Amino acid sequence: MGEILEMKRSHVGLALAACLALAACGNRSGQGQVEVLRTAVSGMFNSSDQGNSGGASAEELAAAINAALNGTDLPLSLAMVEARNATTLLTRIETNGAYGTWAAPDRRTIIMKDGLITATRGLGNDIMSSETGAVAALVTARQAGQAQRVHRYLDGENHTVEMRADCRVTRGGEAMVKSVRFNAKTVEMTESCDTGTRRFVNTYMVDRQGDVVQSRQWANPEGGHIFIQALRK
Repeated sequence: MGEILEMKRSHVGLALAACLALAACGNRSGQGQVEVLRTAVSGMFNSSDQGNSGGASAEELAAAINAALNGTDLPLSLAMVEARNATTLLTRIETNGAYGTWAAPDRRTIIMKDGLITATRGLGNDIMSSETGAVAALVTARQAGQAQRVHRYLDGENHTVEMRADCRVTRGGEAMVKSVRFNAKTVEMTESCDTGTRRFVNTYMVDRQGDVVQSRQWANPEGGHIFIQALRK
């Protein structure tokens, strides 16, 4: 049965774990198991976006995962914007060199390079562009070191505002990440960043090929962290 590795043992990790477990079981899940998983994710897949207090249940999200996996051969990921408690499926719809554009069903997008978020569209306070290459080089090589990242946002007057952060990348222990369609032995890489006025921490689970198969990445002050789990690479 599929499961997701708990990232910092957060409620986010626990919720997505239950959902992925249900998706992996598919039609073989018994009613008792469904009720256990329903309890595990109760109230945790509700999107606060646009005042929606209903949100998708674990079963609805699991059904969407299975339908997406069966309906396309494209790479898929599951994502949660933690500050909004909003969960969605992402499909990689376009590649441009090393950059991949991942789209939600409502066409909000996240652009990633080497598993790191480089830009967003439609999420609010979007990253317009960024420089993450130095961090990515350490993360994908599973090596510790120092690096700098740069984010560029638009302010209320459509002026570009640049955020620079000095970051320290450290290597943690090994852990197995189990998704619906693959298992991966990974190393946990932690990126601790300081802008001078703000601090944030990103965590990446990186497999032997240098692929980031699971991550928790800070996007902006409004949305905070985005949790991403690969469903199909």
